[in-house]
Amino acid sequence: MTFRSYLIANAFGVASLNTSINGDYAWFLWIDKTQLPLSEIRADIAMTPIWIGLLSVLPGTSFIRKAFADGTMLRQAEIKLAAIFRKLPRPIIKRSVIVAILCAMAFAVPLSQILPLLGDGIRTPTAAIGTKVIVTIAFSLLIVPLIVYATTADCERVQANGAI
Repeated sequence: MTFRSYLIANAFGVASLNTSINGDYAWFLWIDKTQLPLSEIRADIAMTPIWIGLLSVLPGTSFIRKAFADGTMLRQAEIKLAAIFRKLPRPIIKRSVIVAILCAMAFAVPLSQILPLLGDGIRTPTAAIGTKVIVTIAFSLLIVPLIVYATTADCERVQANGAI
């Protein structure tokens, strides 16, 4: 498997799983309501990128490290990484907290400011769930590849020292 095919498979696989989980979660919370004020659901929708970042790092990093363990995929890809990826700490808990904070600053805060521009603020449960699903897909396809790239930097550092 090439790095590119791994990246695409990982992004779409995680996006599918996230969408299923978030869609079911939103349905469970909102389906029995007739109308949902945007002010009630805005925080939940805006926090979606934070949860995607956090949960992509916690279980995902171990799988990504294992996929890159022999170094073949990384050597073939010839990846050029931004310096921020090289600065993330190796411990998964610290890494996940930092990624969650970065996702909050880069995605959740702007999203919370954009959501009120969607209209009058009243949504049906179907529209609210649809919004949650669209946000989940979009941010999964954006954040998950960033997590994979960040982990490649981590793998490069560790391979230089001898083991993953």
